[in-house]
Amino acid sequence: MSPDNALTYICRVCNEPAAAAMTAECNWCDARYHLNQRNDVAGKDCGQVWVDEQYLALQFACNTCLVGTDREATTIALAADAIAATRRTPSANRTHELRARRYKKRA
Repeated sequence: MSPDNALTYICRVCNEPAAAAMTAECNWCDARYHLNQRNDVAGKDCGQVWVDEQYLALQFACNTCLVGTDREATTIALAADAIAATRRTPSANRTHELRARRYKKRA
């Protein structure tokens, strides 16, 4: 059997070959992508890695999944803004009536 360093994968983002030691597996799509895990060696990065504060674990994501995630979040935010723009706001008098009714003591 050959050592892991001899294995090569095809990067999902750029479709170029990558040595196993210079790749990571995306947590979302389970595909391999270029990730330089060392500061003293020059390498290509086709994704990111960060510490998840909730689970205190490393999270790996390729640029393809990161762009898709950002695009979905932007679409959701735009849709929420469009809904908020169509909402009717109560008049100042009506707000005062609601406030007065809310704090009225029961007999």
